[in-house]
Amino acid sequence: MNIENRKLQTRKGAIAFPAYIPVTTFGQKYPLDNLIRPYLPRLAPAVMVSHYYAKQMTAAQLPNLPMLVDSGGFAALFENAKIVKRDRLGILEIKNVETDEVEVIHPKAVLEFQEQVADVAFTLDFPIPPKLDKKEAKRRQELTIANALWAINNRRRRDLPLYACVQGWDIKSARACAKAYVGQGFDGIAIGGLVPRSQDLPLVLAIAEAVREEIGDLPLHVFGLGKPELVKELFRVGVDSVDSSSYVKYAADGKLWSNPSLTLIEPTPTDRLHLALHNLATATGATLPLAASEQLLGLFRSFR
Repeated sequence: MNIENRKLQTRKGAIAFPAYIPVTTFGQKYPLDNLIRPYLPRLAPAVMVSHYYAKQMTAAQLPNLPMLVDSGGFAALFENAKIVKRDRLGILEIKNVETDEVEVIHPKAVLEFQEQVADVAFTLDFPIPPKLDKKEAKRRQELTIANALWAINNRRRRDLPLYACVQGWDIKSARACAKAYVGQGFDGIAIGGLVPRSQDLPLVLAIAEAVREEIGDLPLHVFGLGKPELVKELFRVGVDSVDSSSYVKYAADGKLWSNPSLTLIEPTPTDRLHLALHNLATATGATLPLAASEQLLGLFRSFR
């Protein structure tokens, strides 16, 4: 499929495909993200924020480019998390081991929050790790599908593109999950659970191709895979967009995507900022601001 000239319309403008979408966070846990965020409109077509961090965003921090908000379902992987079936839907319960309080993530609450702040939304899904028991894998997939179908039938904002999430443990199961969404009115499909399988490139690409075959021309997103060489292959097989925080993780370690063999020793916060901007520009094909380019020229002399 030729994905050039394809785009997704949002209330903040169109996201042109293929799209590399950087992940950002709000709050104080990852301060480097706060330094990077003002540059994102120059370097990226949109930004991805997890439900957990989006809830920490203030009104003044609302990005002035399309913001994608996922469901936060990755928290199902936490040791203190439990997936519960309630009224035919999948609910995530996360226990605070210090206070014994239980946070409940319900598809209704996720959708309502997304309709308040998001420009693109994703349904509440439950990751299926590679070695998960087959019975539990099937249960998680069934609840993922149930949550998606509930969301499409209960959304209120018609100007909010809603993506259904695919979770599977192999090609056949991913295809079956995607097939359950065909003709249901979704604005796009997103594949989760590929990060722990990313070392198996043939499997990752085969899953993406299988889902693409089922969904026709609907926009197709892949969560969490952001290394440029892998992204290129995903776009080749029909994926429209990806999101990743890899660009900033590399920078935090003093590394450049354009030359991974070199490492900046003890980078300062400013160094990490400029490395992250360079990594993101490498991924998106955008042009760095002049000041950042000049700063990088000085940094290159510090590599060894």
